[in-house]
Amino acid sequence: MSRLLIYATLVMLQTPIVGTVERVIDGDTIRVRMGDRVETVRYIGVDTPESVHPTRGIEPFGLAASALNRTLVEGRQVRLELDVESCDRYGRLLAYVYTDSLFVNAELLRRGYAQLMTVPPNVRHVEAFIRLQREARRSGEGLWAIEAGIQVASFPFQGADSEKASSGDDTIDGDDIIVFITRTGAKYHLAGCHHLKHSRIPIPLSEARNRYEACRICKPPGK
Repeated sequence: MSRLLIYATLVMLQTPIVGTVERVIDGDTIRVRMGDRVETVRYIGVDTPESVHPTRGIEPFGLAASALNRTLVEGRQVRLELDVESCDRYGRLLAYVYTDSLFVNAELLRRGYAQLMTVPPNVRHVEAFIRLQREARRSGEGLWAIEAGIQVASFPFQGADSEKASSGDDTIDGDDIIVFITRTGAKYHLAGCHHLKHSRIPIPLSEARNRYEACRICKPPGK
């Protein structure tokens, strides 16, 4: 059985994978030994500043994010939970990573050493991740410390099915609203757009602008 078929089967069965972290590459990527095989594992839903990128070099807080990740997982047994897609285009395994009861992806967001990165269809925890980023940014945690002196308006995000979400006025902070994408589309939309009939995934506007085009029908804020 091929490697990809094995992981596709585990996704269907919702079976977690247990392994031991042999190496921490950076803040959101690790090498995990699972029996006689070692996999490069990329954390789902988060993006930490670069510390080993060949062209971008070391970004602010990149070394700190790597150090925190090392503290959380290096040499430890981890549980890997997969989402809809098990591997990225580089062949890395995509996973939610746990050590005992600690959800590592979420912890990096909570402590401000990662930013939300939404890549459908792997969006199982996106609403929780949005809340964690909002709280870290509002508190000036980690990489958000540079904004600590800015007064930020708060809004208790209630999820895509709430009354507030359906109004299109969702906000993470004073200048970043929530828009929506679909599992298969290349555009982002306001909450009431008819293109969201079958799937609606919340995403911060700042991230949507970088990754998707604005819908020409509902006309959300553009670039």
